[in-house]
This record gives sequence, structure tokens and C-alpha cells, in this order.
Amino acid sequence: ASSGIGAALAEEYAGPGVFLALTGRNEERLEAVAAACRGQGAEVAIKALDILDGEALAGWIGEIDAKHPIDLLVANAGISSGTARSGETTEKVREIFAINVDGVLNTVLPVIAPMQSRGTGQIAIMSSIAGFRGLPGTSAYGASKAAVKSWGEGLRGQLWADGIWVSVICPGYVVSTMTGAN
Repeated sequence: ASSGIGAALAEEYAGPGVFLALTGRNEERLEAVAAACRGQGAEVAIKALDILDGEALAGWIGEIDAKHPIDLLVANAGISSGTARSGETTEKVREIFAINVDGVLNTVLPVIAPMQSRGTGQIAIMSSIAGFRGLPGTSAYGASKAAVKSWGEGLRGQLWADGIWVSVICPGYVVSTMTGAN
């Protein structure tokens, strides 16, 4: 929630009587988003975390859920290597898949059991329009977003009977820090 769509969503949801738990890698930017949300009357908890540290993320999600049962979880972390057929190095491909796929799994999986026990909740998974078709220069990004799109669509049917709604969001091009070099 420290930049881009995540920051915009946090500020959109912020308001009196709203509790937000926000995480991101950059603590300074995360605190700025939290301050803006608090300025709109929201109660905000933040924690700078690496989305790939599944154990730490699950622990924090568990702590938050124990105090404020999570009714909406947004799995939004994502990176890209840019466009313009610049190519993707082996290291960048692996980083994109790790953050965009494992990061979503690390975010969503810890909240499923608590939501099932309550019989209610909503999970929103951020995919992309790029997940519908492979595009030159961003093949890893598109494939990673296709993976979370497909997983989320399957999860929707799997969790429906438990009272949990799953939304898969596929935005088009968004002007953000991530797309600034495009």
C-alpha cells in the first residue's frame, strides 16, 4: 500500500470508523499513505514487510485479524520490468514471478481459514489486463498476472459455499511509479 494502486485504494477506503492494515516494502512511503488515511479519519496500522517473507506476513495478518477481524483483504503487490521490448533477464523473470505470484499467495492464504470460520469475508486479487494475453517485453509480468487471475477465479468457486467472496481485478494501464519508465 506504499504506492500506486495500493496507496490509491487505501486513501479511497479511508474514513471515520474504518480500520486499515497497510503493508509495503518502503516504510517512509507507507507512513505517508497512513498519515493521509488518518487525516481522513481512519484508524491505521502499518508494517513494512517483504511480501516474500510468508512467515512474517502470515504472523502479522494473524495479529491484525485477532484484533480487527479482516472483512476485506486486497492482495495487490506487484512489479514489472517495463515495456518497449527491453527484455527480461533471468533474475528479473524470477523476481516478477516471486512477487506477483508468491506475494499474492503469501497474502491470501493466511486469511482464508479465519474467514471460513466466520463464514464471511471478501478477498480481492489484483491481476491485470496483461494477464489475458502475452505481450512482447513483459512476458513474465503477463504470465504472473494470468496465474493469479486463474487462481483467483478458481478460488472464487472454492470459497463461495463458505460465505467468502473472491474478486479478481484486471485493470488496464495505470499511471504509477511502476509504469513511470514506460
